[in-house]
Amino acid sequence: MGVIFGLLAALGWGGGDFALSRISRRIGPLATLLYIQAAGMLSIGLVLLACRDLPPLDPALWALGVAVNTLNVAGTLFLYRALAVGTVMIVSPICASFAVVTAGLAMLGGERLAPVTLAGVALVMAGVVVVSRGGGGEPLVLKGVPAALGAALAYGVFFYLLGPVTAGLGSAWPIFIGRVMACGVAALALLWRRQPPAPLSPRLLGMIAIATSLDTIGFLAYNTGIATAYVSVVTALASIFSSVTVLLAWVLLRERLVRVQWAGVVAVLVGVLLVSLS
Repeated sequence: MGVIFGLLAALGWGGGDFALSRISRRIGPLATLLYIQAAGMLSIGLVLLACRDLPPLDPALWALGVAVNTLNVAGTLFLYRALAVGTVMIVSPICASFAVVTAGLAMLGGERLAPVTLAGVALVMAGVVVVSRGGGGEPLVLKGVPAALGAALAYGVFFYLLGPVTAGLGSAWPIFIGRVMACGVAALALLWRRQPPAPLSPRLLGMIAIATSLDTIGFLAYNTGIATAYVSVVTALASIFSSVTVLLAWVLLRERLVRVQWAGVVAVLVGVLLVSLS
């Protein structure tokens, strides 16, 4: 069952990122952040109510949850920006390389990484360099790549620091805190810019519902998988979610890369998988 849950998580997260790219290009990253996080906040709130999961009373835990989720919000902003302006087939694998940042921090913290993990880190670093270049010998500044690198860095540090937060608040409350914070940041940014969010047309509502549903399916499948099967198996399979996004962009958007960039994308995806296998 761990294989099934891992693949479901990859399909949910990969499809969700693709849907997010469509919404961000249509209404902009801030409005997308507002709507998606509000919908996600509602869904997580319903889960908490259904499970009767009462919040802990320790204010120190809440302060830690807010502090750590600042990185989560930053990573989400970078992710939406990258998906809005960049080539999905390039920025999605780079965003997914946050696992390398987490592994690097673990190594700096004293953990000894397996050779397969080090090989994965090297592949990801090489792949990012390759996809950030054009078909010729001169470097090519690609839209979305800096934001994708920012997302990978922010998410990598976030997941490294998430352990104590989850241990104290459980698995659902940290997510809820992050949704509330991201929604508030988007609302304040739109107010500061005096920029009203895009009206919620039936088409936009449908796209938001699809993106939120896929993202929720990914989280539910992952959490169920790691609770009932080997964490290493579920995590490794879920980590290939970016390949789902890349495939959808290739088939539905007709995005095309030069041969050397394809090699870079493959290197990043394989590297992320190797890091997750450790």
